[in-house]
Amino acid sequence: MRGGSRGFTMIEMLVVTSILVVLAAIITPVFETATKRAERASCLSNIRNLGLAANLYADDCDDMYPPARGVGGPGLIGTCWDVLMYPYFENELMLICPSDQAANWATGYTCYTHSYGSNWDIMMPGGTTGAALQRQAVSQPAETIIFFEIKGSLRAIGADYDTHGLSRIDNRHGGGANYAFCEGNAKWLRPNQTETPVDRWHP
Repeated sequence: MRGGSRGFTMIEMLVVTSILVVLAAIITPVFETATKRAERASCLSNIRNLGLAANLYADDCDDMYPPARGVGGPGLIGTCWDVLMYPYFENELMLICPSDQAANWATGYTCYTHSYGSNWDIMMPGGTTGAALQRQAVSQPAETIIFFEIKGSLRAIGADYDTHGLSRIDNRHGGGANYAFCEGNAKWLRPNQTETPVDRWHP
C-alpha cells in the first residue's frame, strides 16, 4: 500500500467550482441590495441634517429660513444656499448623496458640489434674491418640503414646483427620492407622493 495523499479529481474540482459559482450568484444580489439600502440611509441622514441646519440658521436670522440665493460677487448670479448654511453643518460630504454619480455645482453661483436642491416656495418666494419665508409662514412644516434630491446635470440650486413640477427631482433610490421638511424631519417618497394626497411643495 502506497503512502501519501490523493489529489482532487477533475470531477471534484468541477463540483466545488459549480458550488462557488452558485453561492456567488446568490450573494452578489444580496450584497448589492444591502449597499443600495445603506446608500439610501446615508442620503436620508444627509438631507435630514440639512433640514436641521436650515432651522439652526433660522434661529439666528429672525426666524427666516436660508434663502436659496444670496447676493453674489461680480459676475456671479448669487451665493447658493449651501454656502450660506455651511457654518451650521461644516461638512461638504453631507451635500453629496452616495448614490449620486453626477453631483455638480450650479453654474454662475458661488456654491459647493451638491446632490440636493432647495424648494423655492420656501427659500426664494417670488424669485427674489435673498428672500425666504419665516417659519411661522409655513402652515404644515412637518409636511412641507424644503430640500430634495436634484439632478446634477441641471447645475441648479433648486426648483419652483409651479414652474418645474417634478422634472428636477432625481429619483435615484428605487424609484423615489429623499426629502427634508421644514420642521427638520426627512423621509423617502415616490414622486406622486409629494403631490397627493397632500401638497408637500407649497407652504
